[in-house]
Amino acid sequence: MLKLTTLRGPILNPQPNGSVQYFPDGALQWDESGQITYVGAAAALPPGGPPQTHSLGIILPPFLDCHIHIPQWPIRGKFCEGIIGNPPEGRLLAGLNRNVFPYEARCSDSEHVAATVAQFQQDTLSHGVVGGAAYMTVHAHATATALRSLPKEWSVGMVLMNMNCPENLRTDESNLERDIESLAAEFGHRSIVTDRFAVAVDSPLRRRAVALAEKLNLRLQTHLNEQLREKRFVEQTLYPQAQNYTDVYHRDGLLRPRSIMAHCIHMSETEFDQLVAARAMIAHCPTSNSLLGSGIMPLDSVIEKNIPYAICTDVGASPTTSILNEMAQFLKVHAGRSKYATPSEALYRTTLAAAEMLGLADHLGTFAIGRPASFIEVRSPTSATTADEAILQGILEMPLPELPESAALVTGTLEAGPQLDAITQDCQQTAARLDQKVCRVTLSGKTVWEKNAE
Repeated sequence: MLKLTTLRGPILNPQPNGSVQYFPDGALQWDESGQITYVGAAAALPPGGPPQTHSLGIILPPFLDCHIHIPQWPIRGKFCEGIIGNPPEGRLLAGLNRNVFPYEARCSDSEHVAATVAQFQQDTLSHGVVGGAAYMTVHAHATATALRSLPKEWSVGMVLMNMNCPENLRTDESNLERDIESLAAEFGHRSIVTDRFAVAVDSPLRRRAVALAEKLNLRLQTHLNEQLREKRFVEQTLYPQAQNYTDVYHRDGLLRPRSIMAHCIHMSETEFDQLVAARAMIAHCPTSNSLLGSGIMPLDSVIEKNIPYAICTDVGASPTTSILNEMAQFLKVHAGRSKYATPSEALYRTTLAAAEMLGLADHLGTFAIGRPASFIEVRSPTSATTADEAILQGILEMPLPELPESAALVTGTLEAGPQLDAITQDCQQTAARLDQKVCRVTLSGKTVWEKNAE
């Protein structure tokens, strides 16, 4: 008989249909191999079991982040630092040129890469994030370092760029096949073919990369329709022959099943239909979209067209790797705009939906007998009776029953000014409030991080 461990406390358990089971007085039990033997109400536990340990907070599956930039971790929240007013190219492109690209260039140095990846791993783990899909830089050695250092639940892409970017951050096109094939040989499907976006990659390079992805059975990721100025630049200047921004990727073969398209804010119905036809997926980044004044993703269109999506951080445009912060911002920006913006939806899209997108749903995202006992514990100040109350009052500490109106509920895009300043302050306050909520992270029955025990 294998030794059993029982943890008692409130449990939130996302389900494949998007709902969330809630056990106010629950129990999670696992054996010494780390497999779950019971999950449910504590009162229904078989009698005569092992002593019970009380949890440090609400028990829920670990988080996953399907869109995050590792090299930008040291400048998280400083994406637009020093950008005055509203530059003609937009805050996105201005921030990349002024702040992001200089930091990415530092990843030519192996010591800088190793230190950044180690700090990134510790920080994400302390926020209960145990895997995801990340961007690295154009440097193959930096991408390999990240993949070797991070757990297998992390996929990482070597970034492609060959135009509208610094000369020292351009893809080594002469060795493209060698580099991508070498990463695939060592890391398999964890290596993602990563097109920066249509502004920085021309069609010949993109098509070569797509051919490699097809040959090696690798997934792809990129950015799409994040800001209006970016969209106009792509459609009117760079690719005027394309039907729209999304069609650029369609024509070049990048729109494929399981391709992750970040943002998708300024989409026409035709463009959404192109994603549906391709069976592509969306990384939704509400904090980044707010802080850069980009706009609000049309949530109803995404859900009603059954496009898979996950809620993600997009660090460094977000000030924190906290998925709790993203859940709060998701609820704020979509409040009053979408009937689907519920607390349960927010939790589902950061756990099980993200696991399904990443191909990790066989061992992450939900609790069931026989699955690994992988979970996080989140400090909760209140007792709740429903799943939505436990998420709002417990893990997010937001008021019920109505979410407050705030400057974060603006429609459309925002220029720099008082309204965007108010949104920035609101996001920073939320991030600070939720920053220390995760108490412990357990994977396959073993504690891998505990607050004040780093």
